[in-house]
Amino acid sequence: MQKKPKDSRYFKDLISHLGGKENSRIEYKLSRSKLSKDIWETVSSFSNESGGLILLGYEERGNRYILKGVGNAKQLLDDFSSTIGQKFNYCPRVDAENLVVNEKDVIAIEVNEAPENLKPIYIKALGPLNGGFKRVGASDIRLTDEDIRRYYMERTGTLDSQPVKGTSLEDIDSKAVRRYKNLRKLVEPEAPEIDYNDIDFLRAYSLLADESETLTVAGLILFGTEVAIKRYFPSARLDIIRIKGIKWGKDRDPFLTRDFKGNLLSLRSIALDFLDRFFLIPFHSNERGDRVDENAHRKALRELLTNLLMHQNYHHSRPAQIIIYNDRVDFYNPGYSLKDPSLFKSPGSELRNPLIAAVFYDINWAETKGTGLKTTMEALESEGYPLPLFNNDTRNDIFTLTLPHPAVGVTPHVTPQVTPQVERMDRITTTLKFCDEPKALKEIMEFLNLKDRKYFMDSILNPMLKRGYLTRTIPDKPRSRLQKYIAVKEKKGKKVVYNEEKLKEMGLNERQIKAVMYMKEKGRITNREYRELFKVSNKTAYIDFKSLVKKDILIPQGKGKSAFYILEGNEKVMKG
Repeated sequence: MQKKPKDSRYFKDLISHLGGKENSRIEYKLSRSKLSKDIWETVSSFSNESGGLILLGYEERGNRYILKGVGNAKQLLDDFSSTIGQKFNYCPRVDAENLVVNEKDVIAIEVNEAPENLKPIYIKALGPLNGGFKRVGASDIRLTDEDIRRYYMERTGTLDSQPVKGTSLEDIDSKAVRRYKNLRKLVEPEAPEIDYNDIDFLRAYSLLADESETLTVAGLILFGTEVAIKRYFPSARLDIIRIKGIKWGKDRDPFLTRDFKGNLLSLRSIALDFLDRFFLIPFHSNERGDRVDENAHRKALRELLTNLLMHQNYHHSRPAQIIIYNDRVDFYNPGYSLKDPSLFKSPGSELRNPLIAAVFYDINWAETKGTGLKTTMEALESEGYPLPLFNNDTRNDIFTLTLPHPAVGVTPHVTPQVTPQVERMDRITTTLKFCDEPKALKEIMEFLNLKDRKYFMDSILNPMLKRGYLTRTIPDKPRSRLQKYIAVKEKKGKKVVYNEEKLKEMGLNERQIKAVMYMKEKGRITNREYRELFKVSNKTAYIDFKSLVKKDILIPQGKGKSAFYILEGNEKVMKG
């Protein structure tokens, strides 16, 4: 059956829908008597992006487009239709119609987005590099080498489904797989993949290429060893940078600036620990004056970190970055947003890495219907926090999200004044660095130039003790005059920082979580104390402790009646 042509009313409604003015979806050209030479560039750019509408018969004057009409509409339509099929490597999908606007002939050409397996669409005689274009704002921009590479990869599937030649099961970090299964079990205890061996598990999530043991990009990025990821994706890392000011420059804080590498299962947790340690400690009080650790801004930071790791282009030459300024946090994503930022408040998402997203979905790290950012923005708005700002730079393939700090009268961009929350963060950061070796309370206060002991205890010391970032050298005698404080050390590359969210992710039950919180205060726990605290039998206590030791959270000390348990990383403290 022959396709019915679209009528004038359709095109007039389309012009109205697209806003009428030249933008990323609409282009005006004069073409009074013959087709403009650059019309083919616009056809290419619309085909490679989200489609668009070309209107012939308008003259540009400043920021306005004046209706002039075309001289011979039928001839122009014939020229366009007879040329387009031979002009491009694949014939673009277009609909063209002669409209009458204010008694003048106008030609409307609707260009549809090309299927993924046909992109890039380019002028055949010029080749993809010189004859291929993409739409950036109201301009047609030549495709870069990176654009062309991305299009050709997407022809055979998504970016994260590409096989990484040279990889094998030996490049998988088995600990990351075990950790994922523990997280999956929390969400769905009967999920069949929990009991799969590594190869069946990876195949269940399409993380192996075809029937081979070659890893896909998603398989390596999610579960690969740090060495393998560095070998194949040297730019795949996350930089967290503290700038003591409001502009990018030389004001980096060496105490805070770090770069993190490894697979996503460990990278997300390490980055959250780091942000929690240096940025999320400040809390607020509710109407009753009770301490409240959770708020919309804190949730937003976690959501935005997850989005950064899930949606970035891992073939990009630049790393992902979280840059903390005095007045805001910038999330710098290698890879522009496939979803228009103006639609972020609506459900649904455009996935660059659907295999990575599927793994995140199954452990509740991301929303399955693309509502995570929408929910985050609604929560920020309802609690009175400033909303994020977006810059989707398709030309340079970069997406930047800016989250202002939750301060009254957020610092304007004309002053480097630091917000109270960030000032507290800086004090916490430098305190941890200062306490690499044991320090007395007076020494820490003098180092921070603080005289208000109550403020120091309530705002800095006690929160750091509670969260396990600092520990007492004499845990059994908190008020001892010989008491000193030391930063909890990293051990074998693993950060020994425990909070309730992380412990839940690790699969601990409610008793075990409360026991770890208890030990962060007391320094140790015995079997008897555990039984008395939770009213459980000796067998139950034994099973709980055995699980905590197996997960490398507790270390048994002593034997018989004198036996007790300490948190991993505290051996030095217990001996000193």
